[in-house]
Amino acid sequence: MSAVLFSESYYRQVLAEFGYTPFDLQRFDFTLAGLDSDTLNARYLCHHHGEQYLRAAPQRRIITTGFGMSSVPHLATVSHILKMIELQRGGEHCQIVLGDLDAYNGKAKPYTEVRELAERFREYSLRLGFDTEAGIVRSQEGDLPALEAMYLLGRYVEQADFDAAEEDNHGYYVDRGLVDPTMTFRRSLSLSLMAADFLALGQHHDAVLVMLGVDEHRYVRFAQQVRTRMDEHVPLRSDFALTAAYTRMVRGFGSHPKFSKSISGSALDMTTPPQDVHRLLAAEPPLPEASATYQLMCQVTRYEADALLDLHAHCLHASPPWQRAVAEFADYVIELISLWPR
Repeated sequence: MSAVLFSESYYRQVLAEFGYTPFDLQRFDFTLAGLDSDTLNARYLCHHHGEQYLRAAPQRRIITTGFGMSSVPHLATVSHILKMIELQRGGEHCQIVLGDLDAYNGKAKPYTEVRELAERFREYSLRLGFDTEAGIVRSQEGDLPALEAMYLLGRYVEQADFDAAEEDNHGYYVDRGLVDPTMTFRRSLSLSLMAADFLALGQHHDAVLVMLGVDEHRYVRFAQQVRTRMDEHVPLRSDFALTAAYTRMVRGFGSHPKFSKSISGSALDMTTPPQDVHRLLAAEPPLPEASATYQLMCQVTRYEADALLDLHAHCLHASPPWQRAVAEFADYVIELISLWPR
């Protein structure tokens, strides 16, 4: 199966296929965590009901994201951690969920491997600057509220909900033997726990904002649909805002659709040697929409919106300023990689 490339036409397709309107998936026209709308629109593709999140009192709202523990992080994952740190420093309460049980079931990884990897992810988040006094970094293992919520929500979920939640490049990964071809029971458990993570937060917050890549929008939709079916028989509240902020994808190396922990050679990750970081970033085409280098620059929190506009122009002309910027960015990426616990 051919890959789904995350181009602008893909984003328009998502709007049409899933019945979203420009009022559902919107560009940012407000500030968040001290970031102006231009910077937010550079960091993220769009938001889903972000204005509802802002209506909640700061102490009654939370931003959450999570990562599967299938392998060491790549730079797109690192950029998500950096964005959470940026939001936290701007005054938002933030949570990072380390998907150890997700990888154990969804990717059939050994339990000891995912637990050890979760500990390294946690330490790495702290080394990058996440403050566990102000926010939360936690594993799925042992989090009883989310596990209990998963079970309680089970009566409101249909098999068709799981089938509809397959990500757009599911077939691409199936062809490479990286994931089960169908929504198996263990994969259903993995998705159910992710949704329960979102809904469990709503028991003690009036607004939850989920930060994910746009390719994962179906996971939030799954949770939102389950929430609409909740009734008086479940001891969980549903009267909270469940919102989202979606990031763009970073196009993968070697013609792969995106950076992936599962596909070797598709991404810069914690094992990439410094010389390869420089080589791969410098070899990307001088087209911002096709350049993983420029896309990574947009994803990390190193550049403000005005600087990204300048870099866009330099990239198009493959000018000496662009070449210098790429070399400096490569050094920055190497520094990020050096912080990973060995």
